[in-house]
Amino acid sequence: MNAVLGSIIENLRSIGITYSPTVEIFKGDRTNTGDAKEYSVNDFIASYLTQDYEVKKGKIYCLSGESQNIDCVVLAPNHPKLITPVRDVILAEGVFCAIEVKPDIRTLSDSSEFYRGLKQMKSIKNLERTVDRLNLNSLNKKEPLPPYFDKIPAVLFSKECAEIPKMIEFIQAKVKINELGKEELPDLIFSIEKGVLFYSPYFKHTKFYKKLSPLQKKIFDEEAFMHIQAEEQHINLLLFLMFVLSFDTPHIKVSDFFIKKYFNQEGVSISTKFYPLDKNKIGNIKPKDLIKLRKDNFKNDEKVS
Repeated sequence: MNAVLGSIIENLRSIGITYSPTVEIFKGDRTNTGDAKEYSVNDFIASYLTQDYEVKKGKIYCLSGESQNIDCVVLAPNHPKLITPVRDVILAEGVFCAIEVKPDIRTLSDSSEFYRGLKQMKSIKNLERTVDRLNLNSLNKKEPLPPYFDKIPAVLFSKECAEIPKMIEFIQAKVKINELGKEELPDLIFSIEKGVLFYSPYFKHTKFYKKLSPLQKKIFDEEAFMHIQAEEQHINLLLFLMFVLSFDTPHIKVSDFFIKKYFNQEGVSISTKFYPLDKNKIGNIKPKDLIKLRKDNFKNDEKVS
């Protein structure tokens, strides 16, 4: 164990206390109770960023619109110190990522906190912005990245969530009736208990695609989910940080977060499973290939290293 992993364990204890059931007499005070949970997560994230990043709360603005209020907005070093006597003004071009904190998203319904969070994610993904980025694909004569990758990375953070397949089914149903678009879903849905659910509508452009088997690559080339979970909750938090600190910045950065080298943990088992957004992609597979696909899904158990 190194110092960074030790700090994650201590932070997990702190978050656990903050997310514990509210004392009975204060259950009606939802504002302060919610703020405490948000600040706990904000402080946790801020402690692993370099000092030129800031964590704010509020709406995100672009030239053509604005998002809903977001609990935790991480500003990149290129964001101006744009404040008024009333508020911090957050501009899309300077946002590293946006995280909405929902302590419990186990309920899957139109009135649930989970669906409310998805609509907040949608408001983030619909913001338009241009970013400064080196296009290495053109130098390597690779297919250029879709404009989607210029959008703000959006994250739902929770302590508890529904079973992953049920949660994906809920999202699939909302996409099917056009309440949510394929490019309007969160990049990450994180649960301290169930780990990281990563999504991309262009999965073949992610670094995870090359790890797939040939059959998996046929199924999970476009809109796909990847669920990664460890047995221990502090490793789930570590996985969350690994994903967040790997988001592309909206500006050309000089160096990567060196703290990431402290995330390497040999001998820690994690499970990885893949799900398509379009269920028909699996329904059209031949029975013998379906058996192989299931085996491949369960073979993707690997070490954090």
